[in-house]
Amino acid sequence: MFGIEDIYFADLPKRYPIPYFSYSQLSTFLSCPHSFELTYMSGKFQSRGNKYTAMGSVLHEIFEKQGKQLIAEGEPFTIGKAYQKFNKDFMKVKDEHLEYFTDKDDFIKMYKKGIQALDNFYGVYSETAPLYVEKKFLGRIADDLPDAKSYIDRIDGDPEDASTWIITDYKSGGSAKSKEYLRTDFQLGLYATQVFALTGKYPQAVQFYHPVIDKYQTAIHQGNGVYKFQGQRKPVVEFSVADTIIQIRKAVAGICEAVESGNWKLVPDSWGCKMCFHFADGGCKPFNKQQQGWASI
Repeated sequence: MFGIEDIYFADLPKRYPIPYFSYSQLSTFLSCPHSFELTYMSGKFQSRGNKYTAMGSVLHEIFEKQGKQLIAEGEPFTIGKAYQKFNKDFMKVKDEHLEYFTDKDDFIKMYKKGIQALDNFYGVYSETAPLYVEKKFLGRIADDLPDAKSYIDRIDGDPEDASTWIITDYKSGGSAKSKEYLRTDFQLGLYATQVFALTGKYPQAVQFYHPVIDKYQTAIHQGNGVYKFQGQRKPVVEFSVADTIIQIRKAVAGICEAVESGNWKLVPDSWGCKMCFHFADGGCKPFNKQQQGWASI
């Protein structure tokens, strides 16, 4: 049977079924190949979202608007305006998708988290203009890979020197990422790789910012594309751009193999599946033993 070991990495760009790859694509495949197939290969997927993605979208839009106003040196998008926009947009979520919330208390709980996120975000960034917000990167990070596409939430630093850049990705959940997540995830590594591919320099730092709990998880460049997280007890998590590219090659090769073989394995997970759009719309029944059996063949 055709396998990953049979794929020449130089052939990956022409074998990959989509014109570019993204973090979302690869992380979806690594979590559950069947979800990747439904999302990117079936041509039928329409995102339904949930309360977490909805609140994240509302907050991201506010953060982007606030940053752009500071960059343009226009009329500030004050926290008062942010409250108004959040109230309007999150109420719209409730009106259009009441099914996202189990009851009134559930909605109020999410609403309070959103207000707390705004308070914390403005406590840090109310007067600090970013260099870029929602910065698009599209291009090769290695000759044997398809183009990589990303939108980075926020970049701070000197526009003339990418080695000063601080790359920030907002996470709207109510808890920080675990060490195991930081050890195995490659989102921040991908961003550092893309900056290097574009500028020839590694950014000073890459980080997750969790505005709900006002916490940063920051990895500082140690040299030669190696990053080390700060403020952790031993063992401290490190990652490298070189290892990130290896992870990405393996994931892209795995997708190419699945396209060739037609085997999109279903990986049931009690928490992850319930957060999946395909479970919500009934397109996937991960706890149906018959479907699990067929998908595993």
